[in-house]
Amino acid sequence: MSRRFFQGKRPRSRRKFLWSVVAVIAIVSASSLGIYVLIHRAQDSNKILSYRALADLWNSGNIEGALRESRNATQVLPFDDYYLSIEGIASYYMGLNAQDEENRQQFFEESVISLRKALAVGVPAKMRAQIYYVLAKAYYQKGEPWFDMAERYFLLAKDQGSKEQDIPQYLAIVYAGRKDYPQAAEWFELALKNDSSDTLLLSAAITYTNVGQKEKAQALLTRLESSASDAKIRLKAKLLLAQDSLDAGDIDAALQRFQEVLKDDPLNVDAWYGLGLVYSKQNDQLGARAAFRKVVQIDPYHAEARQRLAEKL
Repeated sequence: MSRRFFQGKRPRSRRKFLWSVVAVIAIVSASSLGIYVLIHRAQDSNKILSYRALADLWNSGNIEGALRESRNATQVLPFDDYYLSIEGIASYYMGLNAQDEENRQQFFEESVISLRKALAVGVPAKMRAQIYYVLAKAYYQKGEPWFDMAERYFLLAKDQGSKEQDIPQYLAIVYAGRKDYPQAAEWFELALKNDSSDTLLLSAAITYTNVGQKEKAQALLTRLESSASDAKIRLKAKLLLAQDSLDAGDIDAALQRFQEVLKDDPLNVDAWYGLGLVYSKQNDQLGARAAFRKVVQIDPYHAEARQRLAEKL
């Protein structure tokens, strides 16, 4: 019996010994690996710019250099809120300057990812408003499918005390893009106090039209028709005023404006179609059909003009 007892105990002792050896080796290996990583991390850290040096690079206007150095820094320090913030902001401005749409969108995507990481890590309270603001603009530049995120971060920027004067303008356009015209109209009211650019005035006029504020819309369109510096905006304002005149039954004013648009833009489909409607109301069947045929020549897929031609005028 005693023999069996000792024979049973010996293998366990060997197993304990072996496990102890394995544990020691694992600890030593892990420690060695940790020391190796720390050494190389320290070596890599010597290759990245300090906060001050990176700030100086950014303030010098070298956006590309700031992006390159901040990317390099986040490879070494992936959870550093400062380097992530600079990477996100620089990516946004690189996107604005990019000529190719695919590159633009890649920069905006990088901006979104970096800034959201910075917020997740925890940026100082004094930086949050600016981070929210740039993040909102990056989402805005990504297009209408992202307007809900743009809205969210513009409102957060405003709540955090951002003094950027174009926030109402962005929010107005975001709400208009989402067809929330009552909200858009409210923000346009605020935006127009700080900005009277032609693009903003045109967007505001379209929004006022959609919420039934015809007088405000016509006042802005009339102003753009006569004084907009951009020829395309002048034509768009004239076209919208022509349509308003047609809807109101002022056929002569509509005819004059449609003809003025076509004088400057002979291939304007909307103006030709509007002209066809004017001739129809004047019982000028030949003129109407000629105008609708011109529409189809320019745009063979114009459903309304094709339908008009299929009807007996």
